[in-house]
Amino acid sequence: MSLQQRDHDTAVGWINVELEELARTVGKQNASAAATSAITLAFMLRVIDESEQRAFRARVDDIYASYNESHSTAA
Repeated sequence: MSLQQRDHDTAVGWINVELEELARTVGKQNASAAATSAITLAFMLRVIDESEQRAFRARVDDIYASYNESHSTAA
């Protein structure tokens, strides 16, 4: 495995962990801060490409959409 591939795999793993944490803490103040920071940093370091960045940001949006949907139907 190349160094570039290892860095990519590490970044994707880190982002996925932060997205899982976001899913557990959504609704709390700054819940998405770590996930969005991890995505931004990985993109800035060029270990994920633009399409991956968009996909990860879409997952953040999906987590919030699911949360908002579940809270609006409960009200």
